[in-house]
Amino acid sequence: MIPESFIEEVLSRTDIVQVIGRYVKLQHKGANWMACCPFHKEKTPSFSVNPSRQFFKCFGCGEHGTAITFLMKYKGLSFPEAIKELADDLGMEVPEDPKAKSRQAQAKTLTDYLAQAADFYHQNLFHERAAIEYLKGRGITEATAKKFLLGFSPSGWQGLEAIFKGEAYNNARLEECGLVIKKDDGRRYDRFRSRVMYPIRNPRGQVIGFGARTMVPGEEPKYLNSPETPVYHKSLELYGLFEAREAIHKKGRAIVCEGYMDVIQMSQAGFEETVAALGTSITPEHVKKLFQLSDLVYFSFDGDAAGFKAARRAMESTLTIISDTQKACFVILPQDEDPDSLIKKSGPSAYEAQLTAAYPLSKFFVMDIIREVAQGRGLRTAEERAEAIAIAKPLLLRMTAQALRQMLVQEFSAALRMDPNELAALCGIALVKEAPAKTVAPRSFTGYGRDANQGERFHRPVRAVTAGPVFANIKRRLLQCLLTHPKWLIKYSSQIEDELLDAVDEYEEAIVKIWRLAVDHAQKAQDAESTLTTGYLLSFLQNDPQYEMLADLVSQESLLETNEGVADYEIKCAFLKLEKARLDATITEMLAMEERGDPVDAKFLERLFKRRQAIHQSLVEQSTQAVDMVMDATLT
Repeated sequence: MIPESFIEEVLSRTDIVQVIGRYVKLQHKGANWMACCPFHKEKTPSFSVNPSRQFFKCFGCGEHGTAITFLMKYKGLSFPEAIKELADDLGMEVPEDPKAKSRQAQAKTLTDYLAQAADFYHQNLFHERAAIEYLKGRGITEATAKKFLLGFSPSGWQGLEAIFKGEAYNNARLEECGLVIKKDDGRRYDRFRSRVMYPIRNPRGQVIGFGARTMVPGEEPKYLNSPETPVYHKSLELYGLFEAREAIHKKGRAIVCEGYMDVIQMSQAGFEETVAALGTSITPEHVKKLFQLSDLVYFSFDGDAAGFKAARRAMESTLTIISDTQKACFVILPQDEDPDSLIKKSGPSAYEAQLTAAYPLSKFFVMDIIREVAQGRGLRTAEERAEAIAIAKPLLLRMTAQALRQMLVQEFSAALRMDPNELAALCGIALVKEAPAKTVAPRSFTGYGRDANQGERFHRPVRAVTAGPVFANIKRRLLQCLLTHPKWLIKYSSQIEDELLDAVDEYEEAIVKIWRLAVDHAQKAQDAESTLTTGYLLSFLQNDPQYEMLADLVSQESLLETNEGVADYEIKCAFLKLEKARLDATITEMLAMEERGDPVDAKFLERLFKRRQAIHQSLVEQSTQAVDMVMDATLT
């Protein structure tokens, strides 16, 4: 575990412009930096990086976050991996507790051994004629072999002794990383012999294991994978993800095929965004990794029984992970075809056509369940429909994408010739009812005194602050202002401590969280004001359940662009409104007591009314000053 104090130092020294600028060409525009978004295709730059907030937002696809968020999504890293990368860039060494440091040293040793083995196998490939002929026969070029670091393991029982000489070959680490097998009598021998080697790399490019295809006719298994090790977990890793990452970002999609050779041949044919599972079914962890890199994932499998089985498991894993803004499609190739045979026979355009005609998740969901129950001839009996519902129910219940689930229920109910509400009830799902039509659309407020539709009506950015009526969500706007202008967390520290410390809802709870982070930072940092940024606060809450809510608030503020002076006024008003709300509740209670004939302190009630009037007057004055500030800024 990385010490929190070290994370604080890394984040306070990190510049989001420099981090993102290594991967995206940024151009300075006003207070921000702009680029074409790396997460979706676009010709006009809509990807904005705000250095003062240390936050990025794409106004095209909606992606937003901090420097850590960017690295996690762009490179498929975990939170600790992103922190380590930032630390490496700053020339800082990550300190860890002794146990974690020991585990990390062990993992590094294992990857070092694996890297040496991969290089040995790769060099050996070019001296093994049979392996070269095999790859040439599959149409693999030398450039592709080098890209994927393909290799060949020699036929001898202890071929690795050539690089791990003497005592090194007896090192237990070689067993632990899966390169060597130790027999009961103590003798040791190479796990991989006479096989074409496919190194497996993690998102950082480190070799963590191998897939190996036999060159001996009739030998089983045809493909042999590394065992599970401290650095290799096949349910978490995808073959080719390191090589495909850049292409996935560039093309805005990922393609999942069945095996090593599919990935290699697809990449060589121009589909460089292709990956594959490692001798196991597609897991939710696989799907999550892919959706971190792209919102569009294609699952491409052969049109045989095994292919349909693999597609079903991929669908089941996807249903638990997919959100309403993401898309999964399923390509089922013609019988006896695989990607390589189709491309060689009809060219890359033929496979691209298969992608275009792919089944969306909703269609495949219905089709595959009917195929399983009725072998594709359609549901004819009540028993078949009941069986189909029984298969669909657990899949629908595991979904978290509410809108997509509702659409799936509607499509599935049409195939079953049932009412959607009846199907939902049988599956234990409550459908969202359509809201009744309204004759007059209510005004929508996204901030204090701000009409979100103003920009559409007047074709200009929403900036002006008005002295309009108090909108319902005071605390939400208070949180938004404090989060996007963190310096005010220190200024209003006493009010937060006095009024919100005993949080009663998610907004108060979030305010207290960011306030504590700000106070802690102010006590430790020499230049607290300049290093206390929105990105700094959000980075510490990256794994918090409220992170998405907080990031969304910052993303929305990118449209309002409230300057810190106006935000200061809004924060003052928010605290006044909260006090007024408490006064109103007390006054209402005392008036009710008076009506019931209960004794009431008249002088105290009079003081409450006077304070209420003073707050009202202060709100009018503060709002007027805010409007004046905006108007002055506009005129100058």
